[in-house]
Amino acid sequence: METYQKRKDVPKKYQFDLSDFYQNMEEFSKSLKKMQQEVEKLSIYEKKELDANTLEEYLKILFPIRDEIESLYAYAYLSHDVDLENQTYIEALDQVLSCNTRFETVNCFFESTIIAKSRNEFEALFLQNPNLLPYEKFLRKIYKEKEHHLTKEEEKIISILTENFNSFHRLSSMLINQEHDYGSVLVENKKWKIAPNNLLYLKQQKEQKIRKTVQKKFGSTLEQYQNTESAYLNYYIKNRTNLSKIRHYPSTWEEMREGIELPNKLFQNLVESAKEHKDAYQNYYRLMKKVLDQKTLHSYDTLQNWGKKTKEYSVEDAQDIITKALAPLQDNYLSKLKRVFEEHHIDYYSYEGKVNGGYNLSTSLHPSRIVMSFCGTFQDVLTIAHESGHNVHHQYIQQKTPTWYQDISMYTAEIASLTNEFLVNDYLKHHGKTKEEKMLGMEHTIKTFQNNFFGAIMEGEMEEKMYKHIEQGNTITADFLNNLAKKQLKFYQGDVIKHDKYSPLMWVTRSHFFLDFYLYSYAICVSIAASLAKRIINLEPGIIEKYEDFLSSGSNITVEEAYQKLGIDIQSKYVFNNAIAFFQEQIDDYEKLLNKEGEVNE
Repeated sequence: METYQKRKDVPKKYQFDLSDFYQNMEEFSKSLKKMQQEVEKLSIYEKKELDANTLEEYLKILFPIRDEIESLYAYAYLSHDVDLENQTYIEALDQVLSCNTRFETVNCFFESTIIAKSRNEFEALFLQNPNLLPYEKFLRKIYKEKEHHLTKEEEKIISILTENFNSFHRLSSMLINQEHDYGSVLVENKKWKIAPNNLLYLKQQKEQKIRKTVQKKFGSTLEQYQNTESAYLNYYIKNRTNLSKIRHYPSTWEEMREGIELPNKLFQNLVESAKEHKDAYQNYYRLMKKVLDQKTLHSYDTLQNWGKKTKEYSVEDAQDIITKALAPLQDNYLSKLKRVFEEHHIDYYSYEGKVNGGYNLSTSLHPSRIVMSFCGTFQDVLTIAHESGHNVHHQYIQQKTPTWYQDISMYTAEIASLTNEFLVNDYLKHHGKTKEEKMLGMEHTIKTFQNNFFGAIMEGEMEEKMYKHIEQGNTITADFLNNLAKKQLKFYQGDVIKHDKYSPLMWVTRSHFFLDFYLYSYAICVSIAASLAKRIINLEPGIIEKYEDFLSSGSNITVEEAYQKLGIDIQSKYVFNNAIAFFQEQIDDYEKLLNKEGEVNE
């Protein structure tokens, strides 16, 4: 596998291209300066009466400014994440965030003005000016928050005080990815510097001594900084809970739930299903022990590939596999996938000074971009498939939806990405030329589900408990988080895994904890994606049309309405129970194939 020390060493074909955003920093700076001036033009509307005609005028100015600031932010954020030490990008990001804060401050009167209208006055807007009808659901969503909105002056103050909310996540990321020295380890006589963006690769090594060394060196370094990391989480969550109180929500949880318009019963069903069937989760680790032929399964053993043979994949290999695997989605989908690869939407390889992990960042005016840490494993192939699912999903939305409806809920966003993973896994299961290849696809179907369902629920519960701890007047400390992690690991995993003192430190590197209950969305979406992939593979009549209709839907419909486009009743517990049954079936099928002698060919 190719490895690179610095960004300048990475061939251009493996770097994303941001030129459709801005050609260079000079063009970026010109746009930023222009937006700083444009933002001030909005302020004159605060003194005007927002009648039906003036409101239309304001909205036509508002969204182009918002969309361009969003592009500025994406350009600075992406540039920074692939070159963390570059001060130019750090300063650019800070400048965009300041511009956005000013935008929100100037614009904060808008929601207050809409909400201040009586019900009759609000309804009359659409009768007086039919040109407002394209914005109707956007405006109704604002008006729905009437009881939680504050006065204009109070909203201005909140806008200023919350400017640095995202800084906790950024500081945590910089500390973990840039400031720590985790030491190094030898892999096949080659010295590897341990870093978050190659941790998975190193913990997949067959030699247990390497895995144990990586666990100890990485964990012992995190241990030194755990108090700093817990402080970031403590102050972030405290700020979030205080803001929820100010807005008259019973809790931050209720604020989130009301925002996505999903019933509390849904989340109760989700967690109850996981707890009732935690034996399936433990069966997964029992199978792992058998596959790896280990008498004791340590926490640092659980990321290993199950196959005895390891195969490296090039970026080109990954693109070819994904394209073939997603062929059942038909030409319209495949043409959008082709754009992802040919127009350089992905920044592939890891190196020193690049952010850890993989993500897709979407904007209203441009195709989204993907950042990842490609190390040549099949898991990296799945990461490309996953993030490309987000990218293509956004392309569908951009084609059919105006920019003010392009933001979608995290409770629908992960369906497209996880469906891609299941399709790629199934392709390998059925088209692999050897038993080993077939089992690789099956292995990752199992792993994809367990990580996104049981793993996400286990940590989602942790997050819920963090918020409740703060709401009860307590402080989040490293000891509190470590004890909480120990209890969760013990309940869900039982005694199947032997944990060391570093295992509970998993919370330190979880950026999801800065994203306000993001984790449960994975568990819900993976349950739907498992069902959806099966329907696509089985060529259910009309499923592609239903799926494309779902993919084209923005925030102009509710999450539950989006699910209904796929024919899914998400309020029923059977959705999760059936998903767990699917998981157990995959475990059983894998074990049957494992017990067969010799190669299995088709």
